[in-house]
Amino acid sequence: MRALVFIAFLMFVTFLVGCTTDEGNASQTQTAEDKAQCAGFGFKEGTDAFANCMMKLSSQGQSQQPQDHDALVRRYKSLSMTRRGDDRYPVCSASDMDNELDTSANKWIGPNCQMAPD
Repeated sequence: MRALVFIAFLMFVTFLVGCTTDEGNASQTQTAEDKAQCAGFGFKEGTDAFANCMMKLSSQGQSQQPQDHDALVRRYKSLSMTRRGDDRYPVCSASDMDNELDTSANKWIGPNCQMAPD
């Protein structure tokens, strides 16, 4: 009986450690990269300039978070519709991995193409 309780406890602790380690390592890696980049710019750690550099890099990383899918589709649709008839952009198709299918119009839309004419 004690062995089963011990094994269950050990599995639970292993699960918790696994959950926290990956997230912690990712943020530590990003912080180390940011520090190296600021130091590469010539800022000395512990100065106001270094702190400002770290804040800017942190805010850039947060602003680059992926959008939700609906917002992305709306953006692609707007871009594709404004490019209609512009020969500089190819007609959107399924061949480009970045494109999405607009199910309301049954047409492909994307960041670098135009929506097919009606």
